[in-house]
Amino acid sequence: MTIRTTPADVHPVDHDHVADLDACLAFINTLELDGTDGLPDDHIPTLDDAIGWFAARSLAHEAALRTQAERDPDGWLARVGAARGALREVWDSTVEGRSAEPAAVDLVNDTLGHVAPPQLRPTLAGIAVDHRHEAADPLGEALARLAEALAEALAEGDTSRFRICANDACRWVFEDTSRGGRRRWCDMQSCGNRAKVRRFRSRQRAEEVAVDAASPAGHAHTADGGSAGA
Repeated sequence: MTIRTTPADVHPVDHDHVADLDACLAFINTLELDGTDGLPDDHIPTLDDAIGWFAARSLAHEAALRTQAERDPDGWLARVGAARGALREVWDSTVEGRSAEPAAVDLVNDTLGHVAPPQLRPTLAGIAVDHRHEAADPLGEALARLAEALAEALAEGDTSRFRICANDACRWVFEDTSRGGRRRWCDMQSCGNRAKVRRFRSRQRAEEVAVDAASPAGHAHTADGGSAGA
């Protein structure tokens, strides 16, 4: 007996692969700009890392991802990185109030096209909704779910709480859920405290310069080489 799979296998509704905005932002942040050596740290640099990341969040089945990735490991991983970079550009441009790079927008739009539409199924109790999965391209579906979460957030129109960490050495992306909506740092205990230390030291230096400038010239020398204050 031969079991055939169609491009869109149907799974029950409780088997849905979904993602929210937090998952999308976590994906973007897997490339951490605040690397220990001054270079970005990629937290999903290998096939195993990337497959594990998607599978752990139920965005796709691990076995399906691995089968697909093994056919073209370099291309598969490059696709992950390209999608992540495009989502990052869309987020950054929104926060910064500028036009996004057209290539990034095109890639995100292409990624969104990999979400299979839901399918209705009659049951004894009425109608159930089955969410179909693209068996031929599990990575495409996983990336599409992440892109869909961002697209839906953008469609809602309120992006005023979209943030990029104010620490230029970090630039972690996040949504500000604080009550006052004035959060600037990804984490007050790390980037926020470092910013406080920098401001404190900057004020100290400014105060020291001001004191030096205001102090009398007690060490000025007279024309004969003696000290004016002697």
